[in-house]
Amino acid sequence: METDKTEPRLGRLAGLRVLVAEDRGLIATKILHTLRLADCVPIGPASTLAAAVMLLQSEDAELDAAVLDIDLRGQPVYPLAETLRERGIPILFVTGYCQSAIPGEWRTVHRIEKPFEPATLIASLEEACSGRPARGTPGSSYIASDAIARAVETLRTSRDLVTELHITLDETRSLQKP
Repeated sequence: METDKTEPRLGRLAGLRVLVAEDRGLIATKILHTLRLADCVPIGPASTLAAAVMLLQSEDAELDAAVLDIDLRGQPVYPLAETLRERGIPILFVTGYCQSAIPGEWRTVHRIEKPFEPATLIASLEEACSGRPARGTPGSSYIASDAIARAVETLRTSRDLVTELHITLDETRSLQKP
């Protein structure tokens, strides 16, 4: 029997308390919806680094994992990710950044790129929680040029807009079904 690749597998992550930090409303909603379909308990979403830190401080004893956008309204999420890593909380980056735009020390963190399918989010979260490192390439080649950084930011913003468009179209199609 073939399964629909867009639907997450249910049950494997049941009860997992997952911190969500994503600054784009529709993308955050898609993450929350996907986590709930997998019987996870989403904490958040936080749309700023400060809000995510506050959630961590209030929920840290209860957190089992985190799904983080790397850029929260212009602020890198790495300080939060460092705290989570120190506490042994698995992290999944959901980002528009390509691997080469991520600093070397963070390339071994599990990551999926936007736009993403719900099943990909769940499978990647399962992998992050497994304790196995991501297949990243730690290294020192990091995008440092201002021009390149601005180009990457433009691409990331465009990708977020495309992701939001896909979410809106999917919701519209589901409402139109008899």
